[in-house]
Amino acid sequence: MKEFHGIIKNGRFELSLTQLQQRQSYLKNLTGDTRVIETLRKEGKSKSWEQVKCHFGLVVTTILREFSDRGWDTSCLLNMPKPTGIEVSVGLLQEFLYAACPVYNEAGERVTLSKMTLIEASKFFDDIRNYCASQWSIYIPEPDKNWKDKGAD
Repeated sequence: MKEFHGIIKNGRFELSLTQLQQRQSYLKNLTGDTRVIETLRKEGKSKSWEQVKCHFGLVVTTILREFSDRGWDTSCLLNMPKPTGIEVSVGLLQEFLYAACPVYNEAGERVTLSKMTLIEASKFFDDIRNYCASQWSIYIPEPDKNWKDKGAD
């Protein structure tokens, strides 16, 4: 199954050049009389800035807490053999995560959370979770979809 993302302009579904090329390549590689289904659906509600900020803040806080509990410093991020004695800052960790788990938009530009789509942000968080688990043995739980309801108690 392949998915292509475009926008509606003047009543027509338009794909970016990259998406159009990928769609054409996909169709070209199908054999003979292969039956296909093309479905259009409206993209879901976009994330709010507050949701993204909260989620990213929880991820960063979890990692920094683990680093502190383990006595780790910037040498862990910089892969240095000896401790530096310099605590990992929020800003440094954020920049590191953007470099370790980069996200590129359709134009090939590297983007940060404020410019990501919901799909890109979800993948970014999954990449961070996987990186943290594999490189640092740090578990970052899935976001709780019912966090608002639990806060009301």
